[in-house]
Amino acid sequence: MRIRAPKDFWSGVMFCGFAAIALFAARGYSFGSAGRMGPGYFPLLLASLLGALGVVLIGRSILIGGEPVARFRVLPLAVIATAICLFGVLIEPLGLIVSLAVLTLMSAWVGAQFRLTETVALAAALVLFCVAVFVYALGLPLNVWPSM
Repeated sequence: MRIRAPKDFWSGVMFCGFAAIALFAARGYSFGSAGRMGPGYFPLLLASLLGALGVVLIGRSILIGGEPVARFRVLPLAVIATAICLFGVLIEPLGLIVSLAVLTLMSAWVGAQFRLTETVALAAALVLFCVAVFVYALGLPLNVWPSM
């Protein structure tokens, strides 16, 4: 047995692993039936679908060729994780607009095709969308502007 698509293989292994963890975590919930679903019905269904997708990916990686696994790069992972943590720290004192802009700029900066004008446009569109959805449509009590 030869793995022809290592990227698909490792994705399938990861999906099967997450499915196993979800099945283990939901083992204490009652399943119920399709007509009267219990608290374990949906997690079991999703974990089963995720596991089946993982098995399909593993099988596909053996039968069909694909891309090799890219070299693991630590800097993008570290910068994006830092940007997410910084968003959580900045949202209260600086508001949604500034913290989303910082998150978007930092996350896009580590990309291979970083362009400042496109990133600023993306940040502006993301800010408008998030303010419209979370503040106005859902009515969440978020600071939009920095608190004085």
